[in-house]
Amino acid sequence: MEKLVHRFRAYFEGDRVGFEGVELEDEAWTPFQRDVFAAMRRVPYGEVVSYSDLARLAGHPRARRAAGTVCSRNRFPLVVPCHRIVSSDGLGSYPGLGLDYKRRMLALEGVTL
Repeated sequence: MEKLVHRFRAYFEGDRVGFEGVELEDEAWTPFQRDVFAAMRRVPYGEVVSYSDLARLAGHPRARRAAGTVCSRNRFPLVVPCHRIVSSDGLGSYPGLGLDYKRRMLALEGVTL
């Protein structure tokens, strides 16, 4: 746990930190949710993809809105980087923490929209 906290701190200090190896309990997730979460975790630091791209990367190219719903219910926002998922015409949404927080996280990674 201490290593994970250290990585969180480093991320917010602007270091390029990954969370790929952090295991999550996914027994309650549907196969579709697992696919979408796995696809989100493959979006590289400092890059963004659209909800349509995310659905395609997850193997469900026609499920853009459903992929967005999975993003909106993400309880692990750094480990599963939903802030890297944007709408085709801008930032999109970021339930809970809000768009300013999403902008800040993207800015830490060198992304401006």
